[in-house]
Amino acid sequence: MTKTADLKRKLERVLQVGLSLVRSDDLQHIVQLATDAGRELCGAQFGAFFYNVTDPGGESYRLYTLSGATPEDFDKFPQPRNTQVFGPTFTGRSSVRSGDIPKDPRYGQNPPFYGLPEGHPPVRSFLSVPVKTLTGETLGGLFYGHGNADVFDQESEDLITAIAAQAAVAIENARLREDLTRKVDDLQLADERHKETAKRLNQLAAIIQYSEDAILSKDLTGRITSWNPAAARILGYSADEMIGESILKIIPPELHGDEMVILDNIRNGRSIEHFETIRLTKTGERIDVALTISPLRDESGQIIGASKIMRDISDQKRLANSLLQAEKIAATGKMAATIAHEINNPLEAVVNLLYLAREKATDPEQVRYLSAADREIARVSHVARQTLGYYREHTSAVSISLASLVADALRVYKPRCDASDIRVETHFESARKVMARKGEMMQVISNLMTNAIYAMPHGGVLTLTVLDEPNSIALCVEDTGEGIPPDTLPRVFDAFFTTRKTVGTGIGLFIAKQFVEGHGGRIKIESSTAAETHGTKVTINLPLRNEYSRG
Repeated sequence: MTKTADLKRKLERVLQVGLSLVRSDDLQHIVQLATDAGRELCGAQFGAFFYNVTDPGGESYRLYTLSGATPEDFDKFPQPRNTQVFGPTFTGRSSVRSGDIPKDPRYGQNPPFYGLPEGHPPVRSFLSVPVKTLTGETLGGLFYGHGNADVFDQESEDLITAIAAQAAVAIENARLREDLTRKVDDLQLADERHKETAKRLNQLAAIIQYSEDAILSKDLTGRITSWNPAAARILGYSADEMIGESILKIIPPELHGDEMVILDNIRNGRSIEHFETIRLTKTGERIDVALTISPLRDESGQIIGASKIMRDISDQKRLANSLLQAEKIAATGKMAATIAHEINNPLEAVVNLLYLAREKATDPEQVRYLSAADREIARVSHVARQTLGYYREHTSAVSISLASLVADALRVYKPRCDASDIRVETHFESARKVMARKGEMMQVISNLMTNAIYAMPHGGVLTLTVLDEPNSIALCVEDTGEGIPPDTLPRVFDAFFTTRKTVGTGIGLFIAKQFVEGHGGRIKIESSTAAETHGTKVTINLPLRNEYSRG
């Protein structure tokens, strides 16, 4: 074959290799194909392609592939370094071609081997060509050797340079494809994460939107940054009214110090679980709440605020108090019934003795005294049943006049009024009757009159009024005492609540309310502590027809 024909064949081989390199996207296949083609074209006994790789973590390292030899032939030798022979190729400065490398002045100048390591296949002809991209980046180098001298000429170097250029393009394309694939994968992963995040955010937004608990957030200065519908429902403020406002707006003044402690905990990354406290609504009402507070962090993990879940536990508190009061009432009721029984037993004996004494008395004055004593014992028994034996009457309802009941009670309490310098005014404008349990209504009236007398220790006016109202009869018990403070007034019907410092059980008005409402009626209280209008007025309305009248 002529030299021209051989060169043509080699050039065709270069073109074929170039097409194969460009079509491949496997880096290992590219470097192996380039190494094999180069060895074939230059006639080397063995060749190698040393190339640099950067992993996804950014670390670079050198790999190699062999042609005409096995990895076992070279695995005991270290990788070539930037010596005077290899350096120009690895740095991309130039190719190196030598017809007899052991005689080259650049050979054997670098420790520790000063030439080929012991056991290395003999090399005389040496050719290396850098593999560089169009931008000048050195990707590695093609290295070939032969045991005979003068094997490689300028044509060999030109052919290997062509292969190196094609390999550089193929490697660059493979890297670009790999980078593009990685970016596409990253974008797909980011898109999936974005969708998952959006899904979770939508779920979280729905939870916040439809939660029965108030959910809000604030920054580290206590300024509110979010406010859900439940917060608006519970506290009365809309989101527009609260976002940007201080959290202190809904905290009672005496509890402002708690907020400083809460913010200090949040700044230090500490959560607060089920903290029970008081909050203020827009109308000024105080409500019992339970708070769970957690730090809010940004993407870098820095604490930027707090999220707060607020649960209105007012109903739970009221229920717990009601249960507690019911337990107290049950226990006290049993004790009171026992005491009333023990008091009434000796009273009955005294009544019997008075009866016998009255039967044998001959002096009219003695009879009068004994009759008075009998009436007083009866009154003591009645008071004992009222104050100690607050009971649900089991006798049938009867048709009674409120005015007559008030008159009967007044006969019992008139001496106390006189002793306390209390003037009694009566206005009995109705004699109509209602169906009621007489004992219960007498206990209600007695409790109201006792409270009025207690409220006027230095004298005053007790006004008792009975009058007709549409579909009901009203009883008003009014005193000119010192009055009940506004902050205390809402609690006067609570069991065991009393304003008396030394006497009183705190159940009188509670029981009165139960009895009145048990008759289908209503009871209300008005009071003033003002200097000119001080005093208290309790009004009872009993319907003309109730469940007893239907019976």
